[in-house]
Amino acid sequence: MHSTMTSARRAVARAHSALVTALGYAAGFAMAVLAGAITFEVIIRNLGIGNFAWLLEVSEYVLFIATFLAAPWVLRENAHVSVDLLLTGLRSGARRTLDVISNLLGIAICSGLTWYALRVTRDGIERGDMIFKELVVPEWPFLAVVAFAGGLLVIEFAKRLARVGQAGA
Repeated sequence: MHSTMTSARRAVARAHSALVTALGYAAGFAMAVLAGAITFEVIIRNLGIGNFAWLLEVSEYVLFIATFLAAPWVLRENAHVSVDLLLTGLRSGARRTLDVISNLLGIAICSGLTWYALRVTRDGIERGDMIFKELVVPEWPFLAVVAFAGGLLVIEFAKRLARVGQAGA
């Protein structure tokens, strides 16, 4: 029974890791496509051929979505901005304590963000909220991205917290 639980836990961990990696790559790919589209639009506009009136709005959406989808990968890879100057001067016990505190804060903040995003996503679906700009799109998919990424961030902070606990044991 124990080995079945361990195997299942490993399978879930691998699936989670694959999902986070895929989201990181998807965000990077989306940013590359966006850069290409903007470059192409600048060229055709300067040649007097025309422009894509919707591209600025799509750029906003891509930047928003890519940022949230990449966040769990960035956290997992420890590729975010951190102030190491303070940490390098601390003893290992104090560093571990700060790690625990920051991961607990991350869990609390991302849990609150996820809960709120789920609520407003549900409300947006029920009301049929739309965004009216150059394009007319439902609002809830953008809010759902926040909820989805927030949930993944909670998991990533919990995994970091568990690693800190194992290192201190």
